[in-house]
Amino acid sequence: MSSAPQNIAALTDPDFLYQHSPCGHLSFDMTGKIHHVNQTFLQWTGLTKEECLNGDLTSLLTPGGVLYYQVVVNSLLHMHGLANEINFTFKSKKGNFDTLFYAVTHKNELGQVLIVNASVVRITDRKKYEAELLRARQEAEEERRKMEFLLGALPVMIWTALPNGDISYINQRIKDYFGDLSRDELGAFIGIVDEDRASFIESWTKCLATGDVLDRELRFKKPDGSLEWIGLKIEPYRNKEGAIEMWFGSCTSIHNKKMLQLANHSALTNHLSTAQQIIEQNKNQFNKIAFNQSHIIRKPLANIMGLIHLLDGEQMNEEGKLILQLLIDSAEDLDALITDIIR
Repeated sequence: MSSAPQNIAALTDPDFLYQHSPCGHLSFDMTGKIHHVNQTFLQWTGLTKEECLNGDLTSLLTPGGVLYYQVVVNSLLHMHGLANEINFTFKSKKGNFDTLFYAVTHKNELGQVLIVNASVVRITDRKKYEAELLRARQEAEEERRKMEFLLGALPVMIWTALPNGDISYINQRIKDYFGDLSRDELGAFIGIVDEDRASFIESWTKCLATGDVLDRELRFKKPDGSLEWIGLKIEPYRNKEGAIEMWFGSCTSIHNKKMLQLANHSALTNHLSTAQQIIEQNKNQFNKIAFNQSHIIRKPLANIMGLIHLLDGEQMNEEGKLILQLLIDSAEDLDALITDIIR
């Protein structure tokens, strides 16, 4: 390859720009015969200019490209005079390369096509990127299918929601449980009984605003009209930046446990009520027994208090008087306590 000119004027010369454009350029007539080709295209194909000019356009294309040119591109050039972004694979001595092909026709006064000028943009790297992107997308789709299969196989109801709360996925268990309810109806929590739904929606709205976990026990209404206690939990899934990307919800039947809990609570309430009734019924008897027992206790207490008063008249030193006063106070406290018991 000849060295590039060393001045701006030569580098911007139209002929130099044509020959060394980053795109391949070629001119051919409607029979496919090539009349002109630039240096860039020759480098890509590994052909000499004479080899290109002695051939035609279809000789440079793969068999699939030849068929597409004859059926589609040739028709576009005849009908519309141009063809844009055609994906062609050209043959080369160094191996085939992928391109985007652009062409426009130039006609004479009679409307006959004189020449087709075409530009070829090499997209080998782009094709690799597209292939990698397609493979990654296929792998992501397969992972999604596996995850949905796993969620569908779980014995609990699973659903996901967008950050704003809109339902984005429901597993098969939910579809089986609620029957013909649509996703919008499920998003409005129509399946929750009226008595529980309003308070639940209020709690769910708060969680959407705060990002908190929601954990509730409530009743679901089945299509047959029966009710079932459900443990519902909704947790946010956050990305590395801490932003919520989705909500993950699960619903587990706790009906048997809840019914047993309610039965135990009812039984305990009944037992307490019965005990209260027994206490009320025997209150008078208890008071009578307490009154009788108080007289039995008061008798020795009265004797003690009488003896204390006899001692009060005796001559005592200061320590004896202090002890005597303590006996008097203790006796009076005991008498007051007995009085409180029998009231």
